[in-house]
Amino acid sequence: MKNPAPPIPPAPGRAPARPAPPRGDGYGYDVARSDPRAPGRLGEADGTGPVRPTRPWVRRLIWSIAFTALALIAVGVWFLAIRPMGLGTSLVAFTAALVPVAIVLSAVWWLDRYTPQPRVTLVFAFAWGAAMSVALALLVGSIAEFAISAIGAEEDSAQFLGAVVQAPVVEESMKSAGLLVLLIFGRRFISGPLDGVVYAILIAGGFAFTENILYFGSAFLESQAAGEVDAFWQTFLLRGIMSPFAHASFTSLAGIGIGLAAERRSLLLYAGLGLGGLSLGMCLHALWNGATFFLDVDPENPLRSFLEYYAYVQLPIFLVLAGILLWLRLRERSIIRRQLSSYGRAGWFTPDEVRMLLSMRRRRRAEAWTARSGANARRAMRDLIRASVQLAMDRNSVMCSRSTERTRRAERELLERITSDRRLIGALTRPVARRASSGGAERPVAPAHDPAAVEAVGARA
Repeated sequence: MKNPAPPIPPAPGRAPARPAPPRGDGYGYDVARSDPRAPGRLGEADGTGPVRPTRPWVRRLIWSIAFTALALIAVGVWFLAIRPMGLGTSLVAFTAALVPVAIVLSAVWWLDRYTPQPRVTLVFAFAWGAAMSVALALLVGSIAEFAISAIGAEEDSAQFLGAVVQAPVVEESMKSAGLLVLLIFGRRFISGPLDGVVYAILIAGGFAFTENILYFGSAFLESQAAGEVDAFWQTFLLRGIMSPFAHASFTSLAGIGIGLAAERRSLLLYAGLGLGGLSLGMCLHALWNGATFFLDVDPENPLRSFLEYYAYVQLPIFLVLAGILLWLRLRERSIIRRQLSSYGRAGWFTPDEVRMLLSMRRRRRAEAWTARSGANARRAMRDLIRASVQLAMDRNSVMCSRSTERTRRAERELLERITSDRRLIGALTRPVARRASSGGAERPVAPAHDPAAVEAVGARA
């Protein structure tokens, strides 16, 4: 059962809007949003006081340490795993690996652009997959291979255990660890299942990028030794063109589970859904790796057997996952519309503003309109959009779980950001004319401006 929705604080300088007869183009109230330049700060009316100032230098220090550590690990991976292949082979493999990773990053951009995440966390997720996950997988995998050989397993059994058991368990665990690190850094980074999927795909894309460099380099060396290029192009076709989303599909299941748990802020769900998604991803990974052991390969045309397996097994799985991601994106749009309309009834947003925030085209038009007044106005509009989207997602999470002092403080911070951005946009986009007085001196005159240009910023483009 959902908890009752916590009350939304009224916009400063006015009482909540009174309900009006439903309108087809609004959301059922007569809105005349308060002047964003009205005095007062959120929180003073209920005795909680103004929000505490943040300390950005602490966050910058943490991120600097994290990226420095990842850079050192990336250098170690290059020195131990990639450098022995030779400079020329490494460049060829690196160039070939750019193709599948570009496909994955394009998908991430499409998924993330509606509720954009901070760039620093997106880069961290990719770097974790490309460096830390690979390093940990190589380390733990080497220990597992040593243990398999120590028990005296035959060569065929050792290969099967390594590909179908050791690789899925180790690799998926190391990739999913990046999602846990993001939760430790700040739970606000993952506020729903789509956020979890975005970060999971980025981590998996980074992991696959480094892994593809190793596979493509090995295939290129093999082709050079054989005096033909069939081995390289076959590897590129299978890994770079036909299965760029293989790792992304496996890890996205853990991202969905962790995202659902984060949306409901439940430690029990973190364990249940997180481990459930991780286990399902391991099973899909094992199914993918085990194809070479289970297929009845035609010696004269081995590629045909794999293509049939791909068409009948892997492609339907990928299409189902793609359908789930599309549904999650539509779900987020519905959440934003519902929650921002609730804030609108309290006076924070007009119907035009809600419609602008729901449409990517109107968002771009709003940014283009503010860009006419300079880079600062455009940055303020972009921050207003991000803060509004985060406000809607956070409120949905609170409605799925419970309201705490921390969530109320986060709500006040976001509402103050929105109010501050509105003030800045209003100040920078308001036209100012100058006229000469009788004494020859000039004084500024601020002509009347259209309130809709400030309140419904998306409608002026």
